[in-house]
Amino acid sequence: MNLLKKLWSDEAGVILSAEAAVVGTVAIVGIATGLTVVAKGVNEELKEVGFAIRSLDQSYKIPSNSACGASTAGSEYVQQPVKVSLQELQKVCEKAEKEEQQQAERLKKQMEMQKQKNKKPNKKKGNV
Repeated sequence: MNLLKKLWSDEAGVILSAEAAVVGTVAIVGIATGLTVVAKGVNEELKEVGFAIRSLDQSYKIPSNSACGASTAGSEYVQQPVKVSLQELQKVCEKAEKEEQQQAERLKKQMEMQKQKNKKPNKKKGNV
């Protein structure tokens, strides 16, 4: 019985568990924030890589060749000017960012509507 009283009045572990809960919460919030920043950074770097690749001139020309009664057809590809190409890519990026923002706003509205729906008390019909 004496052991039970000692265990009942022992509060040494309460502080440690509260500290663990606070540290865990801070760690999770920090991880979520860090991952968001990393995701944005990766997206920006990939965007820059896309612009760099689009800046390369991929035009080529292979002339036709004829000799000894045989011939090969020539081939040619002329890429549109780099400035025009980069402007198109910029428009695509802006459109994608705008669509992403619109989707985020729609999801936010849906979440708010769901919260309001959950807050409303359920009206029960009385027995008639």
